[in-house]
Amino acid sequence: MRRTIFAIAVALTFGGNSAFAVDCGEVPQTEPYVPNGETASAEEIRTARNNVVSYSDAIDRYLTCMDDRAGNIMPYLTKEQKERWNEDLAAVHEVRREIQNRMNMAIRTFRKSRG
Repeated sequence: MRRTIFAIAVALTFGGNSAFAVDCGEVPQTEPYVPNGETASAEEIRTARNNVVSYSDAIDRYLTCMDDRAGNIMPYLTKEQKERWNEDLAAVHEVRREIQNRMNMAIRTFRKSRG
């Protein structure tokens, strides 16, 4: 019963117009296309690189916002909730890193196949 009341109090505190209610939006879901470096044109590589940079910037904004939000709500989370929070944000970062690595590999392959 105490947990339920606490959960409702936290929800009311962080909901609505509270200063704690930071809306970071959703994680950017649309992953940019990374072309095959062996067959892509220079324009395709350039466009893909720009899209990956834009995606990475959006992820940075999201993670920064979530870090700011964490400063407000971490004292109210259980150990399990804190672990889940950190795991979720680490997964977002890992997806971004994988896309950046694929793009870097495509650029290297493109340069190697042209040189």
